Parts: sequence; structure tokens; C-alpha cells
Amino acid sequence: MFQWFSALWALLGLGPARTKGMKGEELVAAKLAEPGWRRVKGLCLRNLYLPAGDSGTTEVDLIYLTRRGIYVLESKNYTGRIAGAEDWPEWTATVTVGRNWLGQPRTEKHTLYNPIWQNAGHIRALRALVGEDVPLWSVIVFSGRCRLAEISWDREDTAVCRIEELPRVLRKMGQSGALSRREVQDLHDRLEPYTRATWAEKWAHVRQVQEKERTQARARTQLCPWCGGALVVRTARRGKYAGQQFYGCSNYPACRYKRDV
Repeated sequence: MFQWFSALWALLGLGPARTKGMKGEELVAAKLAEPGWRRVKGLCLRNLYLPAGDSGTTEVDLIYLTRRGIYVLESKNYTGRIAGAEDWPEWTATVTVGRNWLGQPRTEKHTLYNPIWQNAGHIRALRALVGEDVPLWSVIVFSGRCRLAEISWDREDTAVCRIEELPRVLRKMGQSGALSRREVQDLHDRLEPYTRATWAEKWAHVRQVQEKERTQARARTQLCPWCGGALVVRTARRGKYAGQQFYGCSNYPACRYKRDV
């Protein structure tokens, strides 16, 4: 019951994580709408639920349609020190949470799924709708009081930046005139209906995300936290636990991690 209520709370946009995410999206949309002759002019769409084949749907935070192509923006509203690379499955956000009794700062580390990989899934879904001729650009935008450290990527169609840097990043990506004004408007009209998902579609998406998170959690529990090897079920042969089963690392005896079944 609690899990169902939490999912409904998130669906309605009332959960703290959802509220924080929506605030980040609003900041990015406001930055795109700022006046100025050096701004890349375009049309903005938010919260698109795009079909993703057998995976159901994928939710895209924002897309910005311009004559340079479509910028697919993934908003991350985090504080602290952000570290990550294109080939890391998870990135980290290190946050200062006070001081210990010696007056030294205490920190906490939080992980987030690689946003470049996350946005790549959004771009695949969008590509299936707009075709191969429309330039698509992946932009990861961090808002809030964060510092990007040790962030690296190699793809020329990808950028990671703080929200203050967004106008400059957009100006550097793409080539002006790749699309006509008419083509931009047509793309906007074609994609706008995906911002009007029904409650049933949103609820199905929440259920899909929950199932994916459970699957990922199960996969993580089957890996050794010490060395990353696979955990296998073993049976104790001697001692007071003889005959009882436990999870042991497949790299034994080099790794002696074990956990109760």
C-alpha cells in the first residue's frame, strides 16, 4: 500500500524528488526563454512521453527545437560536487552535511544513473519519430549549487554543463540553418501531442520505471560489493552452520565475501 501511495504521490508531482526535478526543469525552461540577441532561438516542449518500443515509454524532460536541430535536455537539480564520465554506469554527488566534533566537514555521497546514457535512450526514442535527417544534440544541464568536477565525455553531439553555461553551449553545438523555420514548426506540431499524456499513460510509465528499478536492484544484490564478482549459493560443510546456505563470491579464495541467503 505504501509503495502504491508513493508512486501515486510521485505521479501527481507532489513527492520531494519529483518537486525538486520539476524545479530544475523550470529553471532550464526559464533560461531558454531569456531575451538576448546571442540566444539560440527556438521552441520548447516539456515532459514528453515518447514510445520506446518494448520498453513502454520514456519521459524526456525538455526538448528545444531550433534551426540548428533539436536539443534534447536532461535536467539534473543537484547540489555538491558532481563527478562522472561517459563510460561510468553511475555518477556521484558529494554533499557537505555539517561538521564532526573536531570541526572537520562531513560529506555524504549520492549516486545517480549516468545522465549521458539516460539521455541516449531519450534520443533513440526521438530519432524513431523524427527520422535520420534531423540533427539531435544531447545536453545534460545541472542546476542548483553544484560544481562539475572530473566530468569527461568524447562525443561531439553531447555536452554537460551548469545552467549558467547553457546559452554558450547551445551556440557552440550544431550548424545554423540545418532546418528551415517551417521544418522546425512542423516538428513542434508533430511532437507537441506527446506532452499531453493521459493519467493512465503516466501511471503505466511509473509502474514501468518501478519494475526497472527493482530489476536493477536485484542485479546489484547478485554482485559482490568487495570485488564485483558474481555471488553464488554455497552450502556450509563444517562448523555450527554446516548444511546452511549462503551467498559466496565466485572469486573465492581471492575474495572471501559472504552473505546470508
